[in-house]
Amino acid sequence: MNANERQKQLVRMLTQNQRRIFSYLYTLVPDRPAAEDLLQETCMVICEKFDEFQPETDFVAWACQIAYWEVRAARQKFSRSKVLFDDAVLEAVAKTAADMSPELNERHEALALCLEKLHPRDRELIITRYEPGGGVEAAARRTGRTVVAAYKALTRIRRLLADCVTLRLSANSIP
Repeated sequence: MNANERQKQLVRMLTQNQRRIFSYLYTLVPDRPAAEDLLQETCMVICEKFDEFQPETDFVAWACQIAYWEVRAARQKFSRSKVLFDDAVLEAVAKTAADMSPELNERHEALALCLEKLHPRDRELIITRYEPGGGVEAAARRTGRTVVAAYKALTRIRRLLADCVTLRLSANSIP
């Protein structure tokens, strides 16, 4: 594979898996901005070390290992935080997050399919509510609802999505 193809492979793999890497990081650090900063650092290291990645191996596992070491290196920054895990807790959380990755991927895929089934107005409400910086008030405004109606609709939609995801996952587990 030539350098140009390898670079395209890197961009594709990072793009496809950035959310998973971020989710892993967010389980290990005290807040979202810290996880976002670490994601940037992790992506830079991934780019620098991509020549070491073996294509027949699991990219996410490799990237999460880099993320883990980035978290360990950044622990000094978090020493002033209210929440600081010792190394044993950090390792336990990292292992649990890695072990849960396949299940979380299945849940994410099921949720995406369930979101597609929602009425467009309901889908817009839930997406607006959970996008970065979003809130119930903004979601209500965007969908033309009152705040009270938005809260009621969100409760109903969350229940629908939870039931749909559960049903999809149980259907997938039937041999």
